[in-house]
Amino acid sequence: MQERKQKLEFYKEFIEKIESKDLEMGGREVPFMQEFFHFMELSDEPNIVQCRKSEQKIKVNAYAFSEDYTELNLYIAEYDIDYDDFILPEINKTGIDELAKQAKRFFTNAQFILENSDRSLEYYDLAKTILEKKKEIDEVNIFVITNTFYLSNKPIEMKIPGVETVNIHVWDMDRIYRLSEAEQGIRDFDINFTEVYDGTLQMLKVPSGEELNENYLMECYLGYIPAKLLAQLYDEWGPKLVERNVRSFLQARGGTNKGIRDTLKNPNQRGIFIAYNNGISSVAKDGIIEKIGNSNLYEIKNLTSWQIVNGGQTTASIHQAYKNGEDLSDVYVQAKLTIIKVDAEEEQDKYALEDELVSKISEYANTQNKINKSDLLANTRFMSDIEKLSRSTWIPAQHNRKSEAKWYFERARGQYMVDIGRRKKGKEQNDFKKMYPQEKVLTKVELAKYYMSWEGYPHISSKGGEEAFKRFMALNSAYWKYDTDSDGMPLINSIDQNYYKLLIARCIVNNYVADIVGKLGLKGYRANVVYYTVAMFNYLYGEQLDLEDVWIRQQGLGDWEEPINIIANRFIKYLRESAGERNVTQWAKSEECWEGFKKECAKVLSDLI
Repeated sequence: MQERKQKLEFYKEFIEKIESKDLEMGGREVPFMQEFFHFMELSDEPNIVQCRKSEQKIKVNAYAFSEDYTELNLYIAEYDIDYDDFILPEINKTGIDELAKQAKRFFTNAQFILENSDRSLEYYDLAKTILEKKKEIDEVNIFVITNTFYLSNKPIEMKIPGVETVNIHVWDMDRIYRLSEAEQGIRDFDINFTEVYDGTLQMLKVPSGEELNENYLMECYLGYIPAKLLAQLYDEWGPKLVERNVRSFLQARGGTNKGIRDTLKNPNQRGIFIAYNNGISSVAKDGIIEKIGNSNLYEIKNLTSWQIVNGGQTTASIHQAYKNGEDLSDVYVQAKLTIIKVDAEEEQDKYALEDELVSKISEYANTQNKINKSDLLANTRFMSDIEKLSRSTWIPAQHNRKSEAKWYFERARGQYMVDIGRRKKGKEQNDFKKMYPQEKVLTKVELAKYYMSWEGYPHISSKGGEEAFKRFMALNSAYWKYDTDSDGMPLINSIDQNYYKLLIARCIVNNYVADIVGKLGLKGYRANVVYYTVAMFNYLYGEQLDLEDVWIRQQGLGDWEEPINIIANRFIKYLRESAGERNVTQWAKSEECWEGFKKECAKVLSDLI
């Protein structure tokens, strides 16, 4: 009952945040979907298309292609604000299935859509690319994004003629709630193998246990875990098992996972699964572990806050096979377990040290897999310092009034709403929102995209938050990567309040340009136009704009509206013409597009003032 109440409170705050957004472009579904993207932290940011054909029951809100066009992601968003204040809005499997089919129909009806669409519409490019690359596409992922709760969590199966693999990924409010909770720090929980699962794990202890430094102590164990037990654990604990540090909900998808599924389905291969698969790497904070006789074999009866840091895809694939009724009785999974023992006087320091160590384990354990850098780097000192400055730096007073508000940097997904939820309803929550207005909440990937576009990398911002964040961190490595001085002593630069203010000033410029571009009535490519306009504006006139003054005024750029408008319109024309027969959105992600824009248009645009 208490958890249901917490979910409802979280839901109301989430909806309030969406409703506070600018709803002019694409109604509520666009800001709603973009808010979900922050939680999903996708490696390739989807392109907004907003295609809806009611008679044909076709709908797609966004899409993304892999660089080699073998994988297509389709996104469909359903945003409904008609709900009871005291009842969680829920959706069943049939509802999810119907939404997924609308996106599927876009794929199967690409020819019809192409013939009945204007070239200026962004989904025209999507339909055209599907037809051109249809033989190359061997995997389609349909992401159903809904502001309801899919509590049954039953898997959705779907097939598309000619496509080898079709995966349905459900992103509902329950998933966002759990992910948000996990982001704020894992709460200790115990898994009792003996009492609950009627068994134990037996592993060999690696004879290390040596102190790594004055704070860290680790114990390492190697062994295996029955696949059925792993599936049962994931079925019961779900996100809690995979959320530490890497923080992504996992589905069985992709070529590797298809191989896992095929092995588990084949009665002749199940028994040798352990020979084919690299298994899982995991960490725990403590456990009841007893030595067996005089051997190096140990019996693991209980684990505290057990986390899988590598092998989540294996776990998800095994879980899916378990839910589909596959026989897993003879399947075993190789496993590595690291018990982390952190010695720190303050609990907050203890969690920080644990996060740092788990981050390292996760990064090194995942060197052969694609892991979001924004997840692995979220706990760096650099990110923490920006967060601290956002909590302590007041926005300059306007019109001779005292400062009342601050920007809120959201280092962890859902942090803002969790911070609100920790306060009492009424005055306490209202005071918090007054101090940190929703329109001044800034995520780490937004910060990165705004920074990169201002610094002259609009093609990087166009690739999405993950790529922008990776490059943002690389450009600012002096603030988080240790170097050595002449004496060989480790050193690292510290950021100050002035650096922080200039970061926010870049964001203010991007928001101002976005407002101007929003008035142009674009049917597509809006984000690309914003990034390129900001980049060209700084390239031509950046020396004439004082970012410190932007921070002080906290508003638009005054007399710059007309030049910005002209730059934006010029880029729209250039983008469409220079793309030719290429997919326009993919073209905007290339450095060649940016260099061409500078070469063809910079001289003319430099004479605007």
